Amino acid sequence: MILDLLSNAYLYRGLPAGLATALDFLQGTDLTKLPIGKTVIDGERLFALVHEYEPKPATELKFEAHRRYWDVQLVVSGAERMGWNARNRMTVSEAHDVERDVAFFQGTGDFFYVPAGTFAIFSPSDVHLPGVQLESTDARRESIPAVNLVRKVVVKVEVGPPHSGDSWDD
Repeated sequence: MILDLLSNAYLYRGLPAGLATALDFLQGTDLTKLPIGKTVIDGERLFALVHEYEPKPATELKFEAHRRYWDVQLVVSGAERMGWNARNRMTVSEAHDVERDVAFFQGTGDFFYVPAGTFAIFSPSDVHLPGVQLESTDARRESIPAVNLVRKVVVKVEVGPPHSGDSWDD
């Protein structure tokens, strides 16, 4: 998992080409004008999903992970918390759905504050819980309006063919 400001994206140019392309897309696009839903960048290998929502309590959400795609999640406006843990420290609660490329997990994780302009990269080994409402202890919480509408762009980056020995315990 990587968490950083979009202004520091240049630090990650050595990552796989698809991740660098995702960061270039996020930096070179007016994300406030992208329509809600899917924007194709490179077919099913690389695409963006634009969401707008009010974050929810963690108890109403499920930890998730993906096999086929990395997630590059950028909060464009508003702020949220995200949870994270390594997949091998969690228990599968719903097996991987190939069509939706998602499995759900039970367990606990570490939570972090993600304000506008901040991105997180989650690999298939990362279980994550996005869209979590803020807590009173979050930094700069006072600058977030009472109705915290988050606009987020998630760029899905295909991992590529599996390597020998790769497996999920579900």
